[in-house]
Amino acid sequence: MHKATKRGFIRLLLLLFFPLGAFAQEVQVNGQILDAQTGKGLSGVEIRLPTLTFFSNDEGFVDFKANIGQSTQLVITIFKSGFQEKQVTVEPQGRNRVNLGTLKLESREGRDALSAEEFVPVVTLSENDLDSDGDQNVSGLLTASNDVFVSAASFQFSFTNFRMRGYDGQHNELFFNGIPINDVETGFPGWNLWSGLNDVVRSRTASVGLAPNANGFGGLGGITALDVRASHHRPQLRVSYAASNRAYRNRVMATYSTGLTASGWAFTVSASRRWAQEGYIDGTFYDANAYFIGVEKKLNDNHFLSFTALGSPVQRGRSAPATKEMYDLAGSNYYNSFWGYQNGEKRNARVQNTHQPLAVLRHDWQIQEKTRLTTAIGYQTGRNGTTALDWYEARDPRPNYYRRLPSYIESDQAVEVEKLLRENESLRQIDWNYLYNVNRANTLTVNNANGIPGNSVTGKRSQYVIEERRFDRSLLSFNSNIESSISDLAKVSGGVSYQQQSNHNFKTINDLLGGDFYLDIDKFAEFIDTTGGGSFIQNDINTPNRILKKGDQFGWDYTNEHRRYNSWAQMEFYLPKFDLFVSGSVGNTTFWRRGNVTNGKFPENSGGDAPKQSFLEWAGKAGLTFKADGRNYFMLNAAYMVQAPQVRNAYVSPRTRDQVLPGLSTENITSIEGGYLLRSPYLKGRLVGYYTQIKNQNRINNFYLDNALIEDDGTASGGFVNYTMSGINTQHAGIEFGLEWAFSPGWKASTALAAGQYIYTSRPTIGVYLDNLASKLREDVAYIKNFYVPNMPQTAGTIGVSYNSPKFWFANINFNYFDDIYLDFNPDRRTVTAVAYVATPEFSNQVVEPGSPLWKTIIEQEKAPAAYTLDLFGGKSWKIRDIYLYLNVGVNNILDKKDFITGGFEQYRFDYGGKDVNRFPSNYFYSYGRNYFVSLALRL
Repeated sequence: MHKATKRGFIRLLLLLFFPLGAFAQEVQVNGQILDAQTGKGLSGVEIRLPTLTFFSNDEGFVDFKANIGQSTQLVITIFKSGFQEKQVTVEPQGRNRVNLGTLKLESREGRDALSAEEFVPVVTLSENDLDSDGDQNVSGLLTASNDVFVSAASFQFSFTNFRMRGYDGQHNELFFNGIPINDVETGFPGWNLWSGLNDVVRSRTASVGLAPNANGFGGLGGITALDVRASHHRPQLRVSYAASNRAYRNRVMATYSTGLTASGWAFTVSASRRWAQEGYIDGTFYDANAYFIGVEKKLNDNHFLSFTALGSPVQRGRSAPATKEMYDLAGSNYYNSFWGYQNGEKRNARVQNTHQPLAVLRHDWQIQEKTRLTTAIGYQTGRNGTTALDWYEARDPRPNYYRRLPSYIESDQAVEVEKLLRENESLRQIDWNYLYNVNRANTLTVNNANGIPGNSVTGKRSQYVIEERRFDRSLLSFNSNIESSISDLAKVSGGVSYQQQSNHNFKTINDLLGGDFYLDIDKFAEFIDTTGGGSFIQNDINTPNRILKKGDQFGWDYTNEHRRYNSWAQMEFYLPKFDLFVSGSVGNTTFWRRGNVTNGKFPENSGGDAPKQSFLEWAGKAGLTFKADGRNYFMLNAAYMVQAPQVRNAYVSPRTRDQVLPGLSTENITSIEGGYLLRSPYLKGRLVGYYTQIKNQNRINNFYLDNALIEDDGTASGGFVNYTMSGINTQHAGIEFGLEWAFSPGWKASTALAAGQYIYTSRPTIGVYLDNLASKLREDVAYIKNFYVPNMPQTAGTIGVSYNSPKFWFANINFNYFDDIYLDFNPDRRTVTAVAYVATPEFSNQVVEPGSPLWKTIIEQEKAPAAYTLDLFGGKSWKIRDIYLYLNVGVNNILDKKDFITGGFEQYRFDYGGKDVNRFPSNYFYSYGRNYFVSLALRL
């Protein structure tokens, strides 16, 4: 079919089905966007309509068509990271073409310069997460946009671990220079890959929720795409210094970019260093560097080739949550049990050490004027480890171990213990000298060492060591997307992707703490096999009684292998009164466990490749936007998704064996959203409601349980257990509201509100396995229906006022409110066993009286108190000849509220006999008190 004939046919077909648009006005809009400083055209400037986005070309020119319905006005937002946003009102007055002329964008070195690392978002962990890599649910600030609600969620709400719509990070897709960057194993975006590279990661596009996006199908929470190609950075030399009292105290950064030169080359390099001998919390430290190099070549007018490499090596001392008792004894809500004095210096036992550099090669092909193909391949590898104390045949060295606290001690000694802990700081911290002295005094002979008959090794066997738990990742990613405007009224996009990831999980000896060696045996297995030296207790039966030195691997050693294929397609239609889209994706995820050692407890199913687990994934979504006029829009989107389970919740105990969770299957997601968008010269608003169901989720925890084994005589003993929950369903419903009012030149008032209800809607099945034998100790039902998804504010609001002076300074102040923060709970407290006085109750008097105060204390989920904060941001810029100076200041929590509980968790322990919930109290996280960030930047 001839091109013109085809276009006319599509127009006729769409008008037949949507006659309301027949009398609407279509306007051709063009113009040029310039950098106010250099006078050069700005490429990649976003021209945003409420439902559509266009971009300027390499010279800054824009040319697009907009349907304004019956309205006499259309409000257009012009946006580019690092520049002040501009709004233009188009008034055609009967014309079908409007020239915007030349528009200049001024530099904005304000709040945009304060990105994720400055705000230091809270990392919320459960009790089990304290033994993992800890990269859970980190609030990502790079999703900030000109949407007033999204901006508030990214800045004002971020430090509370606020999650839009209550979704985990796995439901937000992140693309970096054209490749998907979410961790295949956990699903979480890798924001930490480029920490410290603020200058070069500002250019991004974002879609929220189920909206269409040309980068991919998207997750429940939407897509964020970073474009860091060298040609997309403004030509500049920028040097800055920052001081803060948050995670780090000092930061220096330098960035140089050539822009696209006349020869068709573009180069960008950036580097930074951040450090602190001690951060906001006692015993923490920060030592980090970052580097970036970007090279791009314009091969001709239709082909661009770019290469990007970056990395961010970070070492930081971590902090721990604590019980209210320990915070009170320390006299501070920032008590940290992970450190102690050694030779007069503070030493932290939990040090995270990460460096996972990433390289991406990308090709852009402008096939035709309105058809573009983007293909990228990336590779990432490196280390991710966290140290921790380990011990053998020795007392628990943790200073906050519950058995030594006054609340656990039932004798008269409790009062004296409380006094000592309150008055002597050293008793509340790790006693490094004691650990060294114990190791130096423990001389032992190991027979048949390293599996060699007759080989005897005598020396100081460490009873305490520092181990490093490693989670090293290698990820190969390929992605190719095509986008084509097949007519003025329709656009098609789609793509294919492939990801291959290997996650190597193992431990190494980091420090023998004065000893000569450690032994590679399972201390928990000795509770069952007391023969000593038998194969049952060996972590690796191929090398029994292995002598360990510093740097040696030991304990568990396995690799999770992943392969993921995906393809997607999307069709968008732009009609005079309606915009609509339909999108679909299909793919496959396969994973398996590879044991790198053969464990003595499970010689048959611990070493080698396990059977592959393969899952078909598919999804579809569609949406409709009604354009009442150029300012008022109504939208409705819906989606259904089938996703593979996560490997971390697929194996009952991946550290020791390849046992798969019974009944493992895909997760099913249903979601709908709808709302109203307002765009006018002085008002921007958004009111969206959403409803989502996520079904058939699993969760697996591994921990030491005090009453794991019940003997015939009724006595209980401890053991390491695998605790599984299957059949978890959650429901996420709520509204998002944002409004911005430019009520006077330079002045703006804004407000945002997130009001949600994120709850569990099922009663999952609990399975408890004794890890040493893989035997199922019991099966139970967790009565958690209508419990709240924990550790985030389900209600968050802010109201603020800002002023931008024509004399190049700005200031804004925000009052923020947070409520409905619920703690993570122990499912075992929500079982029949927890509220019964006998193992199998048959009569009502054998159960705690339903509805009684004791019943409510055991069953009900703990809620943190509501809280509020006050934040202030400001800045000033100066021009001295061709030099620009920028001063930015941010102060969070001006009122210095130090009692703001942002989350926490119950212990996986419970007093089944006495029903005393205070015997094992909850652990809490507190937000920082007053904290600041000040930066001074120079730009040429």
